[in-house]
Amino acid sequence: MSDIVEIARRTLAWKPSPTMALNNRAQELIRKGEDVVNFTVGEPDFEPPEAVRRAAGELAMKGGSKYTAATGLLSLREAIRDKFLADQGLEYRPDQIAVTVGAKHALFNTFYALLDEGDEVLVPIPYWVTYPDQILLAGGVPVFIPTTEETGFKITPEMIDRAASPRTKAIVLNTPSNPSGAVYTEGELEGVVEACLRHRLTIVSDEVYEKLLYRGARHVSPASLSKEAFEATVVIHAVSKSYAMTGWRIGFVASPSGPLMKAIGSLQSQITSNPTTLAQKAAEVALRLPDEDIQAMARVFAGRREVVLEELSGVPSLQTVPPMGAFYVFPDAGALVGREIRGRRVGSVDDLAGLLLDEAGVAVVPGSSFGAPDHFRISFAAGEDRIREGIRRLKELLVP
Repeated sequence: MSDIVEIARRTLAWKPSPTMALNNRAQELIRKGEDVVNFTVGEPDFEPPEAVRRAAGELAMKGGSKYTAATGLLSLREAIRDKFLADQGLEYRPDQIAVTVGAKHALFNTFYALLDEGDEVLVPIPYWVTYPDQILLAGGVPVFIPTTEETGFKITPEMIDRAASPRTKAIVLNTPSNPSGAVYTEGELEGVVEACLRHRLTIVSDEVYEKLLYRGARHVSPASLSKEAFEATVVIHAVSKSYAMTGWRIGFVASPSGPLMKAIGSLQSQITSNPTTLAQKAAEVALRLPDEDIQAMARVFAGRREVVLEELSGVPSLQTVPPMGAFYVFPDAGALVGREIRGRRVGSVDDLAGLLLDEAGVAVVPGSSFGAPDHFRISFAAGEDRIREGIRRLKELLVP
């Protein structure tokens, strides 16, 4: 009997997040009692700051469960305004900011409001897994720009010049980057932004890892470089990473473009209405905290970064560019493709990821998920002991 419910053809292009799928598989093995070191997870293994948790509990008892404006509490948008001004010198009005259900929602609203059918969006490789699918969902066409270890996984103005066409409408920049940990310097970003302005591209700037930086790296928003860059840039942000508030689902988008922000507000009013009121109030508390309250977590991640790089240096078949931000390393494992390990031929890094999970109990995300099939991603959002144990198992499997 045929199914009377016929779903839309466009759903055939939809894919679930591979990182979530791999994390779910690792968690299922853990639930069955297997000892798995899970390097797939893209969230801090910390609780939100105590002040946030305490305030959320107090607010829950007082009420705070009513609707807000679709684009978020005015007081939260004011806190976001103050955050942008303090951190990057960016001057937004509250009506130029919309609070969303996480950064994914901010990105989706932006792409959906920006793109007409067939509009192209430049996406540097490696990319966060969500960018291409969301562009496709909005009717756009992702145009990929490969990068290499030699460029530090960063694009150059010349790459933009070669990739841009009359149909190109936007570009996605992600600094600090997931999965590579790359952080653009101000000089590098100036050249990239100049090329974007030359081609009249809207810059969609994903800055959610802004506070997680290492070895003196500094975050620079493309919007901060000039008046023209400010007008061309849509900043995507969230409290998820820097404040360890992933499950609270509060992101935000900022742009001086009145038509864009009006379109985002109208879209959100029909899709979700406001994000959860209590989570918005908690996010406001988080954004008002002094920076010292979140630097403690950043220092822990900095220490873990050194551990993971030191441990991986003992695996000659892996080549790793040290990350300057976020909490990932992205080793090149291409040298292992074609080899036989534990009686299994490694036909791809995807095969290698399966082998690591099956034979060593180590879960990683293969780079094909990020457009870089010779690599895999390790998240060091795990305790130092688990990091050392996971890489010990990896070495035992990969080092003859």
